Amino acid sequence: MAKAIQLDVPARDREAELHQRLTDGTVEHAEAILEFLELLEVLRKHKVLSTLRGAAGAGPNLITYVSAAAAQPESIRAMRNLITLSKVLSSIDPDMLDTVVQSVAKSLGDLPKRPPGLLKIVKTLWSPPARRALFAAGLLLTGIGYALEKRRRSHS
Repeated sequence: MAKAIQLDVPARDREAELHQRLTDGTVEHAEAILEFLELLEVLRKHKVLSTLRGAAGAGPNLITYVSAAAAQPESIRAMRNLITLSKVLSSIDPDMLDTVVQSVAKSLGDLPKRPPGLLKIVKTLWSPPARRALFAAGLLLTGIGYALEKRRRSHS
């Protein structure tokens, strides 16, 4: 009959192994550990860690609340609108938008103290830059009008 092979496995000192790995890892990754500690300190100063701790403590209650709020028709419409607005904003040339913003700021800064007369208003609106802006506004309003009419017809 065959004899069983005796296997003597030395007992592991798990705590000593962990301590050794921690010591070796500390030396090997000292720079990364220090940067991580700095990051933790910044997160603590800005109360990010306490916010995360509170969110983690709320656990399932927070998830239930957020998912219930996100499932509301108003929330869904708001999210869809934000996505659509982000598409619109991303289609605008930033340089052109910057020019418009600067122009508006300059125009508002140049307002006279007394309101202009009707002739001055007409003369201003008759200038080529004003006509160009009015035409652009007209095109925008026309596009909106076409879209509203198309939507009205499809819902009728």
